Amino acid sequence: MADDTRQPETTQNAAQPPPKGPANIMPGGMTHTAGGKAAEAAQDLTYFQAIKQLGPGYYLNFHKRPCVRDSQLTGIGAGFIGGSLAGILRRPLMQCCNIAVYSWLGFSCASYQYCQYQRSKERDGMRQARELMEAKRANIEAKRAARRKAREEQDRIEELQRHEEIRKRSWGYWINKNIRFW
Repeated sequence: MADDTRQPETTQNAAQPPPKGPANIMPGGMTHTAGGKAAEAAQDLTYFQAIKQLGPGYYLNFHKRPCVRDSQLTGIGAGFIGGSLAGILRRPLMQCCNIAVYSWLGFSCASYQYCQYQRSKERDGMRQARELMEAKRANIEAKRAARRKAREEQDRIEELQRHEEIRKRSWGYWINKNIRFW
């Protein structure tokens, strides 16, 4: 008869410990990229919690931020023009108001985004100018150092020539050169 007490087959997978978590987790990414389950930290924060975290100073000083004032003035003008045109074309009052609000909203957002784009281009230009000025300053310093080194070398050569002339004018040089006793 066959014995029923068989040993389980050992495989390579049985020897390795199981992984502690999913293999496709990225820091700051999704837990399961194929399944689309969001990470726990992102699930905890809701829209209203994010709004509350900004605080009252964010909303009270909104008008002081760059581009906001100009975009709002542009939007107000566009809303006035849009609502007025709708009124001239004899649209109902509510439709005129809706057109005014949508004109204000659309032109304000577009103007704000355009202003932010211009600011980013200006910021990039200033960064490039700063890098250019730093490179130019380094180039000027390198030229100054090279000129200073060349001047020091020239001064050293002139000093050696001066010492040689003084030595040649002395009696000892003349005697050593012209009079030989043996």
